[in-house]
Amino acid sequence: MTLWTNDSLHQALKEILLEPVKHSKDKNLHSLTGFDAVFIDTRKPTPNSVFVAIKGENTDGHNYLKQAVDAGAKVAIVHNIPQDSQELDLNFIIVKDTILALNKLAEFARLRSKAKIFAVTGSVGKTGTKEMLKIAFESQGKTYANTGNLNNHIGLPLSLCNLPSDYEYAIFEMGMNHLGEIEPLSKLTKPHLAVITNVGPVHIEFFKDEQEIALAKSEIFTGLMVGGYALINRDNPHFEFLLNRARANKINEENIINFGTNHRANYQITHTEIKSSSLTLVSLKLKNGKNISYEVSCTNQAIIFNSAITVVACDLFGKNLQNALEAIKNYSSSAGRGKVSEITCNNKHLTIIDDTYNASLLSMKAGIEHASNLKKILQKKRVVCALGDMLELGDKSTELHFKVANYLKEYSIDYTILVGPKMKEASANLDAKTFSSFDNSILASENFADLLQDGDVLYLKGSRGTKMEKILEKLTNKSSDH
Repeated sequence: MTLWTNDSLHQALKEILLEPVKHSKDKNLHSLTGFDAVFIDTRKPTPNSVFVAIKGENTDGHNYLKQAVDAGAKVAIVHNIPQDSQELDLNFIIVKDTILALNKLAEFARLRSKAKIFAVTGSVGKTGTKEMLKIAFESQGKTYANTGNLNNHIGLPLSLCNLPSDYEYAIFEMGMNHLGEIEPLSKLTKPHLAVITNVGPVHIEFFKDEQEIALAKSEIFTGLMVGGYALINRDNPHFEFLLNRARANKINEENIINFGTNHRANYQITHTEIKSSSLTLVSLKLKNGKNISYEVSCTNQAIIFNSAITVVACDLFGKNLQNALEAIKNYSSSAGRGKVSEITCNNKHLTIIDDTYNASLLSMKAGIEHASNLKKILQKKRVVCALGDMLELGDKSTELHFKVANYLKEYSIDYTILVGPKMKEASANLDAKTFSSFDNSILASENFADLLQDGDVLYLKGSRGTKMEKILEKLTNKSSDH
């Protein structure tokens, strides 16, 4: 599909062009009719595309122009043409600043789009919510969502650049770890629905307290389209603060809506019933008072709770709510984000919950609860949790790791493998017979199999830096894909 033409590239970038488009071999750009994608990572094949040479802290795209051509680039947006690139079969668009160019392309793509845009942020659950929204709205019409973790000041504009102009719905996840990072993303995206899944002590190293994190998340309201909706978690302790932030952004009172189990929620989860190891029935009361039921293909309570967000969005913007509810059942967690699977290791049958992608206090608690529930559902004898350090917690790190140790006792976890110095420190709260500790995941992986028993439910989680997937790789003799 052609996303960009010569004319649209020129229109988007005309304010920052340094000189007319040129080819390194004096060929004419206008011999090319259109381009199918915009990209910045030369490691991924991207045929018939536009490469934006981003200069970051560690790498400079201008040094990878040959690789860009090999990947499929026909045009490169640069701020200068390196001497060793003169012989490349490549058209160059020379601009003042390539990051600014990426944003100009994103602005242009957003202005030409007629799609209903949904923006999602929160301390945990952003990616899962985005993926469930995508599955539900694919039952309503052409739907786009940013891939992977392309949710920051580079990834989100890049995602907007690749939004097809004829799509009806688009979902964008927004991440941050400092104040002031979400506001420009929201103003660039101009959403019709701005969602905050929750607020908790994630990246708290960079903030004074949780309320400042809530303030940062509330920046998602700043770019909301006139008449758009703000959706807030009513069960979260920061609900009233976020409600007032929405009002401060002059959002109509009737357009500030909420969801949760609270009896005053506009969209209230009234009941959940686990039907099997991979299926939960959810009952929810809509804003108009109508009661509906739908199924989610998991037993993770955090995912089930956030499924209400998808129902709200479909109720507000969908064409056929029943079709959307049926589509939600097709959602399943991906590797590293709570995926449940069965493996056999050294003649021991194990039920694995792979939640290794990242970690925070909120997601740790939800994951430990999920593992405990799964033990009961499957009638297993033991749950073993392998937990790595949570990072970016600053001076609250010790306190929050001790809270994790308390969750292990609260949910009666049978045995725990603790990885990293902070988890080891928190083990002071545990019975010595109920855990083993290791300095890192490599050491843990080498000793791990002997600590397991046939039939165990095994839950793995930790911050990216702890590389908890190394344990899973050792158990399965496979390399991780995240």
